[in-house]
Amino acid sequence: MSTTPHQPNASIQIVVPFPPGGIDLILQLFIDGLKERLNQDVTFINRPGGTGTVGSLEVAKANPDGQTLLFASQGPLVYQPQLNSVGYTALNSFVPVCRVTSTPSVLMASGNSGIQTINDIVKASKEIPFSISYSTPGAGGLPHIGMAAFSKLMGIELTHKPMAGAAAAIKALKDGDAELIAEQLPTAIALTNEGAKIIGVFAPQRLSALPDVPTIQELGCDLSFQSWNVLMAPAHTPSGVLERLSEACLSSLIQATPLMNQKMGIDPAYLGSAQTATFIASELDKARELIRLSGL
Repeated sequence: MSTTPHQPNASIQIVVPFPPGGIDLILQLFIDGLKERLNQDVTFINRPGGTGTVGSLEVAKANPDGQTLLFASQGPLVYQPQLNSVGYTALNSFVPVCRVTSTPSVLMASGNSGIQTINDIVKASKEIPFSISYSTPGAGGLPHIGMAAFSKLMGIELTHKPMAGAAAAIKALKDGDAELIAEQLPTAIALTNEGAKIIGVFAPQRLSALPDVPTIQELGCDLSFQSWNVLMAPAHTPSGVLERLSEACLSSLIQATPLMNQKMGIDPAYLGSAQTATFIASELDKARELIRLSGL
């Protein structure tokens, strides 16, 4: 594959493979820092479709010159390629710039559902199978696979309502069109201000931010998974370009930490390029097991 020389003054475009109102909200908190540190114009574009796979494939096929990057979550990188033929793989088609965030996933109930505990879900679902529904940003992403595994392990039948992106899935919960959602912690905390209730945590231990909320494991369901976001470049991007981008990300994230705390209740979870590659490899194994548990 031919590469064009890196042009420090050319514009960098970051593809977000989802509709607006999802992980692009995180990107917006540190993109100005990237512009300053790289002394380049850095823009992002939402390219939704195929639960994140359309935009991801576009970047996989892009010229590996550091001008086209992908900001994505675990769904299109480690789950979709194991479920569908997507035309790329996380470790062969891309090279990481860095990991940006990593947060536990939690189980939420809508405010008007009357659901207070996981036992309420189990009781209602045993009485009338499929009477409780959960919304997700689309089929085959982590929220879908995680909830499918949860229902299998709990021995219950839930109705899946796939929506067109994270914002639509959250709206379904707010409007009472779905009773449940699996969400990453920062979004979940924001939703509690609008009447939704966090009833369980998909993590091995209780979270310091939510000391009174039980883990799913405490309830006899051996299940944990996390949401994360990474910045990726096409495979064969020169190491010098990667290093420059990765360093700019680190300092931008340090600068953006107070804003991320304030707006989303999270700290960045930066890992450099090589560490992110190791992390993604370990997440591929976890994804394989979660897909097995889900029966999808």
